[in-house]
Amino acid sequence: MRFHIFESGSRGNCTVIESDDHRYIMIDNGLTKKKTMDKLKDFNIQKEDIKALLVTHSHTDHIGGISYFPKDILYSTSLCNIGAPVSNYLVPFETYEINGFMITCIPTSHDAPGSCGFIIECDGETLVYITDTGYIYERVCEKIINKEYYIIESNHNVRMELECNRPQYLKKRVIGDCGHLSNEDSANYMCDVIGDKTKQIFLAHLSSEANTPSQAMEDYNKVFEERNIDISLFDIKCTSQTETVSGGKEKVSNG
Repeated sequence: MRFHIFESGSRGNCTVIESDDHRYIMIDNGLTKKKTMDKLKDFNIQKEDIKALLVTHSHTDHIGGISYFPKDILYSTSLCNIGAPVSNYLVPFETYEINGFMITCIPTSHDAPGSCGFIIECDGETLVYITDTGYIYERVCEKIINKEYYIIESNHNVRMELECNRPQYLKKRVIGDCGHLSNEDSANYMCDVIGDKTKQIFLAHLSSEANTPSQAMEDYNKVFEERNIDISLFDIKCTSQTETVSGGKEKVSNG
């Protein structure tokens, strides 16, 4: 398994997951058409290669670019109003085989109806994808223990969020139970679920106003140290709102 996080954040979100035999699925697309096509081209992927587009929720930074793809490849929960007909509804905690990937839909706690994340299995490995959530349900935590890869929200540093120039209502939204995970909460969830199979953790959806990559890593290091977990055992990287960050196995050739 290989994955490419094209962008992650309030400006736009899009991730492509690639199997060893070059099958592809996409999670969200909030990018412009040109940016989407340019980033696919970077990895020799054709638009037609994307056989499924999984939608986490209906906010524009996640669905702004889904209209560039055929409607019959869209997958979402029934409560997720993405502004387009969806014939492929996903039920939380159910597992589906889609283009050779085993995909389990997992609920998230966000201020968008039917929001969800995904557990994706392929090539003997598992990727957990959870962003845009105020907390992670206990039942979800039980299902994501000791997986190889995690793309997990690490949206804000609480102090920076409270001190930034955002309106008070927005600060309350972000730090609330239907908002976004802080660095500290994200790190604590990871400490609860990682195990000896875990290889990489990608910190996603970093705020441009209330976080930085260095701050996220500082908060992660602090929590891991407090939990007596050796953070050096894991490859932890921050995603970007502008640049692609790739993970999984080493890049394989399409030739």
